[in-house]
Amino acid sequence: MAAKSTTKKTKGKPRGITPSEKRTRWAKPLAQPIDRLTKGLLGKHGFTHAQIVTGWPDIVGAEMARHTQPEKIVFSRDGVSGGTLHLKTDSGALAMELQHIEPQVIERINTFFGYRAVVRIKLLQGPLPHRNRGDAKDKTQPRPLSPAEARELSQTVACVDDPELQEALERLGQSIVGRNKPKP
Repeated sequence: MAAKSTTKKTKGKPRGITPSEKRTRWAKPLAQPIDRLTKGLLGKHGFTHAQIVTGWPDIVGAEMARHTQPEKIVFSRDGVSGGTLHLKTDSGALAMELQHIEPQVIERINTFFGYRAVVRIKLLQGPLPHRNRGDAKDKTQPRPLSPAEARELSQTVACVDDPELQEALERLGQSIVGRNKPKP
């Protein structure tokens, strides 16, 4: 009787370093790796997506965002809907106002996400971490651009096809050029 070979050929995954994703020549959107990187950090606080933190001023407005900060979201058993948003505020008067407008804030949050992510808001009162809330920005407003600078900036960003990106680049350019001293 012939003896069976004890050496097994390994089939399947190759050994060594293997690329985790298919490599392409084209650039990938920045949101893909950023979402993957921040998911673990923000996931500890119940934020499955960084969008509620980064989009907070768009959800509640700039004035309210200056005095509030989402702390965490505690979801129901399914992990994606029916959550309680823990919202920190630095103003007692605003906390009282938030109690009265809670349904509107919840509606705005759920509209932002596109599904019923939050059903309740739990308010926490205390100081917010020091951050640039626009106060310093108001003091250092860029100067208005000269007509020649504005024309040159418009020509520079005119090659961009996406109108939203073009507008954002133009605002960025106005800010950068406006902080520099005008050319004689």
